[in-house]
Order: sequence, then structure tokens, then C-alpha cells
Amino acid sequence: MLTQFATRRLEDQLELYDEWADRFEDLPLYFMTFHGQQNIKTVLDTMQHAVYMYDITHVVVDNLQFMMGHEQLSADRLAAQDFIVGAFRKFATDNTCHITLVIHPRKEDDEKELQTASIFGSAKVAPPGPQ
Repeated sequence: MLTQFATRRLEDQLELYDEWADRFEDLPLYFMTFHGQQNIKTVLDTMQHAVYMYDITHVVVDNLQFMMGHEQLSADRLAAQDFIVGAFRKFATDNTCHITLVIHPRKEDDEKELQTASIFGSAKVAPPGPQ
């Protein structure tokens, strides 16, 4: 994130590292310290606390598949994904908050364009197609 913010490879210009790190530190960013699969209620409770305490207006969740875990069966994963997306939509509406949800598509051949079906689950999480 720091490299993107600085728009340069700081590894090649270490003398600039402290300056860019100080600038980055001033950004109004807050991180949830979750690693691995999390219960959706725990994530939503943490987001609710951030909205209340810090007036958060935009949350980035990275990523849906990792949050869901890997042990669910295919049909259960579809239902779980729909439930989680619905919970995030409700949270966004109830809290006047934007949510960016990172969803990684399944691996496709390099020659093949990504489709709605490339996202594991339903079209609920895909952008609308051409009109």
C-alpha cells in the first residue's frame, strides 16, 4: 500500500521511506486485524464499532472467499455468499456507508474473458451486464 501511495518503489529509494511512511500514517485508515475465516457477525460488529467511533464511511473487505473459509460444500457456499453479501448491503444502507467487497474470480484460461459465472456464486455480486 505504501508503494502505491508513494507511486514509486521505495525499496530503490530508501532515503524517501520515512517521508512517505509519515505521509501514509496521516491518512484516515483503520484496519481490522482479522486473519482467516471470520464469523460475519464479528465482522459486522467490528464495522459497526468503527462507524460509531471513527465516523467511517467506506469499508473495504478483502476478500469474500477467504472470509468464508474453504470447508463448505458448493451449494452451501452459494447460500453463504448470498447471505454475506446481503448482510453487507443491509449494513451499508443502515449506516450510510459504502462497502467495497473484493471477490477474486476463479482461474480461467488466459484467452478467455471473465464472465459473471467466473465469480463463484450468484450474479448478486457481479456488476450489471450490458443493457
